[in-house]
Amino acid sequence: MRNYGCRIKNNISYKGVDVIFLENDLLRVGIITGKGTDFFEFLYKPKDMDFIWLSPFEFSPPEKYFMTKNQSSGRFMDFYEGGWQEIFPNGGGTCNVSGAEFGQHDEVSLLPWNYEIIEDAIDKIEVKFFVNTRLTPFLLEKNIILERNSPSIVINEKVFNKSSVDLNAIWGHHLSYGFPFLEEGCKISLNASGFTTYDLPGVSDENIELNKKHKWPILTTNDGKETDLSIIPSEKLETSKFLYIDEIAKGEYEIINEKKKLGIKIEWDKKIMPCLWYWQEFNKSTGYPWYKMSRVFGLEPFSTNIMGLNNTINKNKGLKIRGSSEIEFSLKIKVNEFI
Repeated sequence: MRNYGCRIKNNISYKGVDVIFLENDLLRVGIITGKGTDFFEFLYKPKDMDFIWLSPFEFSPPEKYFMTKNQSSGRFMDFYEGGWQEIFPNGGGTCNVSGAEFGQHDEVSLLPWNYEIIEDAIDKIEVKFFVNTRLTPFLLEKNIILERNSPSIVINEKVFNKSSVDLNAIWGHHLSYGFPFLEEGCKISLNASGFTTYDLPGVSDENIELNKKHKWPILTTNDGKETDLSIIPSEKLETSKFLYIDEIAKGEYEIINEKKKLGIKIEWDKKIMPCLWYWQEFNKSTGYPWYKMSRVFGLEPFSTNIMGLNNTINKNKGLKIRGSSEIEFSLKIKVNEFI
C-alpha cells in the first residue's frame, strides 16, 4: 500500500457496504462497489473541494434496510445517497418489458458489483468493475483509469448482450452536483440549440408548460417570464425543473464556479448518449423523497430523451444491442482550476 502517487485502497467497508478509493496527488474518488459503483466522493485535493451532492438522509445499504412495503416506483430513491450512479437498462419510471418489471432507474444502480485491479503502479491505476444484470441478460464492464498528476478520470465501458435476442436499453450516468461547489451564479457551458420540457405534471414548477420545445438556454414560462437555465439561481429561489436537452452539438459540458475559480468538465461519447437530462430540486418539493431538504442539480448524459424503457421501445428510441454483441462507451471527468 502506497501513500504517494497513484494508489488504490480497497477491502474497506463503509456503513456495512464495500467501497474502494482511487487516488492520486490531485483527486480522491470514492466508489461504493456494494451498490451500483456509486461515486460518493469526487474530491479535488488542492482546494479540498468535493463536487458531488450528498443527500441529507443517511445512507443505508439495500440489503440491511428492511421495509414493510416497497415503493410502487421501486427502491432507487429509498437508497439514493446522492452521488453519481450508473443507470442501465431502465431509466426513469416503472415499466414492464418482455415480462420483466423494472422500477425507477433499475437495475445496475442497486446491484453489488465485482472488480478486478488491472494495473496498480505509481504512475497509473486501472480497475475493472463488472456486473451481470438479473432481469435481463447483460454484462456491464467499466474500466476506471487514473494517472499521476492528472485532475481527471477516464471511464471506458462495454455492455455485452449474452443472449441471441436483440434487446433495447436505456443507458445513462446520473451525475448530481451540490454544496459546496454548486452555488448561486455557477455557469453551465454547453453547446446546445434546443431542449424539451418534461411531459408529465407534478415534477416541474406549475408555470412550466409540459412537453414544449425551447431554444437553449432560455425557458419561457406561462406568464411570459424568461429564465436562463445556464445560470444556477439564487439559493432563496424554491424551484423544481426537469427537461431533456436533446439538441447537443458535442458530448461535453462544464459547470463553472467563477467565485471559487473551479470547473468540472464532462466529456462523453455522444453517439451512445446523445441527450442530457437536466433537473433541479432546489428546496421546492414538499413530499417524498425531498421534503424541501435538498438543493441538488443534475446534468446527466443519457441514450434517449424519453423516460421508461417501454416508452423508448414503443417510440423506437431505445438503445439497440444486438444478440451476442456488445457496444462501447467512454466518459471523462476533469477538474479545471482557473487563475
